[in-house]
Amino acid sequence: MRRFMAAGIGLIGSVWLLGACTKVMLPGAVAGGSEYYQYTTSNVAKETLMGDVREVTAAARSALNKMDIRLHSVTPYAGETVMRASTAKLDITIQIAAVTARTCQVSVDAEEDHIIKKDKATADEILSQIRIELAGKDSAEKAFSKVFVKNDCRLPIYVAVRFLAGKNEPESWQTRGWFFLPSGQEKHIADTANRYIYFYAETRLQDKMYWGGDNFHWYEGKRFGFFEADFGNDPEAFTQPSSCE
Repeated sequence: MRRFMAAGIGLIGSVWLLGACTKVMLPGAVAGGSEYYQYTTSNVAKETLMGDVREVTAAARSALNKMDIRLHSVTPYAGETVMRASTAKLDITIQIAAVTARTCQVSVDAEEDHIIKKDKATADEILSQIRIELAGKDSAEKAFSKVFVKNDCRLPIYVAVRFLAGKNEPESWQTRGWFFLPSGQEKHIADTANRYIYFYAETRLQDKMYWGGDNFHWYEGKRFGFFEADFGNDPEAFTQPSSCE
């Protein structure tokens, strides 16, 4: 659990689509007669994956590196990003095209050098490794912390929080309040995977006090200055003691 206390507030963050086969008949002389060899020309591995173009491209780089496949170029175009790579026997083309802001269609074409035969097994494995890289990145970056506030002030306070939501809801910055905390009370108010979170707090008695900063946002028709809390990269705890005295 991570803990953050600022100006009387303690914060605790305990955070296939398979193309149809098309066959080309190539003539060849065998034992003095004419025969045909069949080559699959559209065995391209395709799938829609979660992640934007930047994330999927990075995952593809990692996958190629892990498979010891040499990457030659990454070329962004208006509608897609094309990656070209190779092995001793294969020329590999990966095309990444955005479907939505958070999904991309990825196609992998592994073609034997100098002929038009496709290596579907290698194409499938590259796509599988891209998927694994994306899954690993998601689990590493989306570890959600539970965020608490604690009122160490002698007076009751009202707290608003601005945080990056996600997990079971669309990823977006949200502002929520007002959380009422009597003196000494601690309350769970948000979950976030982001290291930064913003708070504003105030008393509502005659001798009104407030705790804020220079990060301004509108909430319930008024503009408030929030202060920033940085959980950092410490997986255990971050504490900044303070008091309203």
